[in-house]
Parts: sequence; structure tokens; C-alpha cells
Amino acid sequence: MPVLIEGVSVLLRKGSIHERYQGGYGQFLFDLNGYVSFTASNQLLCVAYKNHDEARALLQMLAIKGLKIALINEEDPSKTDAVLVDQVFGPSIRVWWLDFIPLVRPRTSNAKRAKKKHLPEESILIAATYEEVDEKEELRIKNWDQGEIAYPTDWKYENSKSLDLEFLRMAENRSYLNH
Repeated sequence: MPVLIEGVSVLLRKGSIHERYQGGYGQFLFDLNGYVSFTASNQLLCVAYKNHDEARALLQMLAIKGLKIALINEEDPSKTDAVLVDQVFGPSIRVWWLDFIPLVRPRTSNAKRAKKKHLPEESILIAATYEEVDEKEELRIKNWDQGEIAYPTDWKYENSKSLDLEFLRMAENRSYLNH
């Protein structure tokens, strides 16, 4: 199941946490210190942050705890266990196990309101493993159903970072400089 990417996030392979993180998955959750803004699927875990500095601090902690992080303790990006992802600029480094899919689809709303006025489309970014994309390749063309994407608890597009003025401005003026 793909996960939603919002703002600045750290995306991890769940299996790597079980295999390499000192103390395992339970210790990882404890080390997040009650941080509530993360989304998990079968294969991926996405931890959302307000800025790049907080996300980089998590990457440093993950490296200390035994995970392989590109540009920190792993030279080969194909062997990395986690990656920094920006909703506007994408991943800080390309990894073989991950695919990013921008989705633009009609907004989901109350049927009565939808008939009265046309709602603008919602534009989101999801991340999926290549195995998930291979299984549902036809859906990459048709679109992913909302029930097939892992969202944070109580997430609504109307309150999402996709509509945040700061991220809208970054998207309009985006450059491909390294973040």
C-alpha cells in the first residue's frame, strides 16, 4: 500500500527497521518519542516533519541506531534504508526500491455539494515500493483508489500541506537544487 507524502518526510523501509534498528520496531516507535505524525503501510513508514532540519535529525538518529542512510553512513544509494522526501522537490537521492507517483484526481466530497458546484481537483504525492507498483501497474495509469493509500489519521485534503501557501509558492517557483 502506498503512503501519502506531505511536506518534508522521511520514508523508511519497514523491513529494515525490523532487521537493523537497534531494539527493533518497538524501540523505533519508542524513540520517536510519541511523535504522532507518521503513516505506515505494509512495506513503508513515512514520518512527516515541519522542516528539513528536523527530518535530517531523524536521519542522523537512524544512522546511529544501525540503519543505512545514503550520504551519512552508506556510500551506495541502492543500499539505503531511508530517504528524505520533499513534497515539492521529491527525494533527496534516488533509491531503487521506491517510486513516487503524483496523483491528480477529483476531490471527494459530499455528493449533494458536488452536484451543486464543481470542486477543484486534489493533487497529492504518494510513494510506493516497486513491488507494489508492479502489482498494480494498470492503476498507475488509471489512478490509485483512496482506500489503497495509507493516510495519516484524520487527514483531509482541505487541511493538508498541499494547500499550504508556503508549499504552493515553492511548487510554483521550484528549482531542482539539492535539498
